[in-house]
Amino acid sequence: MKLTDFMNKSESNFFSIEISPPFKFKSINTIFSAVERLLPYKPAFVNITYHPLKITRISVDNISGEFIQKKHVHPLGLCAAIKYKYNVDVVPHFVCAGLNKVQVENDLSDFSFLGFKNILALRGDPVAANAEFHPVDGGYQNASQLVTQINSMRNSVFVNNIDKHAKIDFCVGVAGYPEKHFEAVNLENDITNLKKKVDAGADYIITQICYDLVNFERWLEAIRKAGINIPVIPGIKPLTSLSQLLTLKNVYNIHIPKRLEEMIVRADIDNQAYQVGIEHGIELSESFIKLGFKGLHYFLMGNGKDIEEVVKAVYGFKNQDLVK
Repeated sequence: MKLTDFMNKSESNFFSIEISPPFKFKSINTIFSAVERLLPYKPAFVNITYHPLKITRISVDNISGEFIQKKHVHPLGLCAAIKYKYNVDVVPHFVCAGLNKVQVENDLSDFSFLGFKNILALRGDPVAANAEFHPVDGGYQNASQLVTQINSMRNSVFVNNIDKHAKIDFCVGVAGYPEKHFEAVNLENDITNLKKKVDAGADYIITQICYDLVNFERWLEAIRKAGINIPVIPGIKPLTSLSQLLTLKNVYNIHIPKRLEEMIVRADIDNQAYQVGIEHGIELSESFIKLGFKGLHYFLMGNGKDIEEVVKAVYGFKNQDLVK
């Protein structure tokens, strides 16, 4: 089902989860275990992230040249495995970094062939940390261009039109950044970029993790004033360790409010960071619901136990409610 149809029909609050594909050569059972931990709570959908391929000049069998390297398994197989093993809606992330227009069309047609109705369209980050983003030849500079191509496919406009009657119709999600994307000059510029994605045909927004409700509400008011009226789903990650805090802050450029950072640092010394993070995650989730958001999106790092504890508390699940 398209997520916009689901959101229009849903009369109750819902949540979704986001999982990253494992490194190649790892077992899929780790992912299955995390999914199975959370399935009894009936997530509306499962997002699977995408890691752009990296082209590197290396030597293989004494032959030097440019080779495509990948650290993670391709999301297509993982998405299909979860979708058909558990009969749950899966939303693949689709990143245009490293792809040209023909490759974008080919990959999207594979997802459509396998029955996916929803896509989260993203540009993707530069391959190297702190590097400037550059598209490949024939590729895209930003996500709004990717959304435009996906929207064209809805109207049977293809780069390589093998069948003039073909039609690929995805419900398209995009990312929103309540405290701006780290590359944006300022928040106003970032909202302008978001408006371009919406004007190109985006159907809904999932936000980056945001721990500051005041900043989130300011951003929400600003995007509504800018004419962005599609559904917004806030992104949440319970902050359960000092190492997670440092990763989110230094690798993913996520702003951590001073008060929350001090709480986690103090709790980490006393080995209480996990419990403090769970309690804060519950409080943050309930605050978003009070603001009127029907759906919340949880980012999973690890086995999902933290998400399970938050969801169980926020949505009032009792053991007898669960269907194993």
